[in-house]
This record gives sequence, C-alpha cells and structure tokens, in this order.
Amino acid sequence: DESTASLSIVIAEMTDFSGFEIDLNKYQKVAINPFTTEALSADQIAAVKNNIEVCRDAIVFFTACGSASGYGGHTGGAFDTVPEVVLLDAFFRACPDKFVPILFDEAGHRVATQYLFSVLDGKLPAKELKRYRVGHANLPGHPELHCTPGVKFSSGRLGHMWPFVNGVAMANPTKISICLGSDGSQQEGDDYEAAILAVAQDLPVKLIIDDNDVTIAGHPSKYLKGYDVAKKLEGQGMKVTVVAGEGLEALYPAMRNCMVHSGPYAVVIRRKMCPGIEGVEGQCGGHDAIAVAKAVTYLTNKGHTAAVQWLEGDAKKAEKDPQAGDYLGTKGSKVGANRALFGECVVKILESMSLEERKSKVMVIDSDLEGSTGLKVIHQKCPDVFVQSGIMERGNFSAAAGFGMEKGKVGVFSTFAAFLEMCVSEITMARLNYANVLCHFSHSGVDDMADNTCHFGINNFFCRQWSR
Repeated sequence: DESTASLSIVIAEMTDFSGFEIDLNKYQKVAINPFTTEALSADQIAAVKNNIEVCRDAIVFFTACGSASGYGGHTGGAFDTVPEVVLLDAFFRACPDKFVPILFDEAGHRVATQYLFSVLDGKLPAKELKRYRVGHANLPGHPELHCTPGVKFSSGRLGHMWPFVNGVAMANPTKISICLGSDGSQQEGDDYEAAILAVAQDLPVKLIIDDNDVTIAGHPSKYLKGYDVAKKLEGQGMKVTVVAGEGLEALYPAMRNCMVHSGPYAVVIRRKMCPGIEGVEGQCGGHDAIAVAKAVTYLTNKGHTAAVQWLEGDAKKAEKDPQAGDYLGTKGSKVGANRALFGECVVKILESMSLEERKSKVMVIDSDLEGSTGLKVIHQKCPDVFVQSGIMERGNFSAAAGFGMEKGKVGVFSTFAAFLEMCVSEITMARLNYANVLCHFSHSGVDDMADNTCHFGINNFFCRQWSR
C-alpha cells in the first residue's frame, strides 16, 4: 500500500552511499559469535580485513575534508581503533542478545567512528560525512546524543565514559557493555575509580584500549615515566591482556577471551598512532585531522582517484557558517589570542628573574594542552620551571596549589575553561589553604563545530564565587 511504499523509499535513501567518494557498499555485514568461534576462518579473516580497509580509507577521506575546509578535526584515534570496532560490530550482529550494542567511547575526539557507523547503519547519508565539523552541520568534534542521527551516546570529556558505562552494566547485568578507551583517557582520575567499582561489583564491562603512546603534547612514555596502562589496571584487580600490534591472529583471541570472561576485562592494544599512514605513523600530529597532502598520498596509493580529486578541489571551498560573525575588536587588527599573550606575559616575568630565583619560586604544570592554552612558549623559553604532566587536571591543579602554599611561591596552571568544573573541589582546597595559584582557563564561550557542548567554556563565569 501507499504507506509501505513510502517506507521503502525512505529506507532506500538512507542506505544509499552515493555522493561519497569511498565505496561503502564494500563493507560486509559480517557476523561472528565469539562464544562459539574459537578461531576465525579464512573467509572471516578476509571479510574483517576488507572492512578494516574500507573504514580506514573512509576515515582518512572525510577527516581530511575537515583539514581541507579549515574546520579541522581528528583522524588518528578513530583510524587506530578500526580493527577492534569492526570485530565488535561483527559480535553485535551475531549475538544481539549478549551485548548492549553501543560502541561507548571515552575518547570523544574519535567521533569519526560514530559518524561512519551511523552511515553504515543507514541512519545518516554518506555524503554528509564530507561536512565533518562544519558549523551547524550536526557533525561536531565530539558525539552528542540527539544531535547527529545514529549517534547513541554523548562522550563528554576525555576519560569520563567508563564510570557511566559501569552504570549501564548495572542496569543490564545479563549483557556485556563495551567501553573503548585509550592510554590518554586512562590518565584521568575517573577511570581509577571506575576500575575499583567494576572489579568490586564484578561488572560485565569490557575495555578495549588503544595504547598508541601519543597524546596532544607528546608521548606518555617520555613525560610520564612509570605510567603503564596494563599494570595500572592489573593493580586494581582487572583481568588484562596486552596485544602487541593489531594483527587478527593475536587480536581476535584476545577479544574473544575478553568477551567469554564473566567479569570486567581489558584488552590493551599497543600499536603506533596511525599505523601505515606515511609521514604520520607514530607522530603526535596524527592526533589531529590528517593534512590534505598526507591524505592525498595515502588515498592515491589506495587507488581512490575520486576522493583525491574532491580533496584537491571542492573540499577546499570552505562552507562558511551562516550564523558566524566577526569578533569585535579583531577584524583588521593585530590583536593576539588571549592564550598566547598569557604565556608571553608569564615568560616576560620569568625572564626578569634569575634562574635560581624562578626555579625556587615558580612551578608551571601542563595537562597535555600546552600548545592549546598558551603554555608552550613557557616550556620553550623557561623549561627549568615547566612540568610536562598528563591528562590529570585535578591532580595537576592541586600540585600547583601545593607548590604555592608557601609565601613567596606560586604555581601556574592552565586548561580549557570547560574543564574548570573538574577542579572545583581542588579549587576549594587551594582557597582553604591560602595557596597562590595563577590559573589560565582558555577557550571561553561556545563553539558548535569544534567540540560541541561538552567543551563549552562557560564555567569561568562562575569561577569568582569559588576563588573568593
């Protein structure tokens, strides 16, 4: 009848991958039951490898569209996790009654994964991926529920998803809940507490962690000596399997054992960032949207001529945000960014002091955002007072406050304004101890295209009452 015909048309439209220069029709709907399949067959291996290639090529292409248009984004994290995500998709398809079929991810910048699978699930037209991170295109830099069709959760800030997934597991005790993690997200204090609860309650939570030794500002193995994701989790009572590389011969058995195990379990996958991408593999730059030139080389080698032509042509025609305006006082002027000026001002003060004086009186601590919040210039010009720390805002702020407890000493701390709320209790502790802390909370305001509401920097408007 008429209603049935209308429904068929809608479904056909939503599963049409036309208008996207990577052929997503090549993605095979593989079903693998990890509870009964001890080893993958040759056909299953071929299908999984095919799907990995399709997804990785697609992610490189549409995240590079973000580079071409100027809207930016992130390639590496999503690119890295494709093998495990493809396997999880096959598990969900074979055993829908065994899983909460959501790819919860506590690294929201890996949102390209969520958008790609929204397309593969028929919830989003493939051509929309080419508008990745464009303002008001509903494809922001972090996934948000009820914003993008097909997205099933809001990731929030880095390292905040696992405790939430613990609750999902409590609400679904007969099903397995998945949480994709990273060596960066595991630095956050929330994950320490989440591990304790998961083990204590024997929750059916499975962590699949990308341990690529890359964060925004460096390599954890260099700036966080002694930090080891697997050892940390084992010390908290988690069952852990470490996989060297991402070959299916090791990855599938590890993930199968993880699913078969009755309680909490983590698979830690150690590999380089952006494996196989020439000029990007293993580098911190892989965290951001891949440069067009690098994407062109990668896609050319894969024979994706149409994708290359788009990146070198139409993709560079940046779509202006129709709701965007000019910032008052900056158009046609040479006004510097507040975050940059903050760092330069601190350097000017430090350089007026002797080396011994500033080392004894000042400590500047970073939370893996030195290039984003203005601390990089301090690191470069006054490394003697700079502490390169991890993604641990609460602990880092308190360390700065503790340094500044003594009269004549001051700790300097900086992070995004959106992250200020994570430090509220620590700010109170600093106030109660009359600690001298100079804080810079950058990126105030709102920004639809970059990271969405989880990164809206409006908390600083309430800072005054906490610091008085």
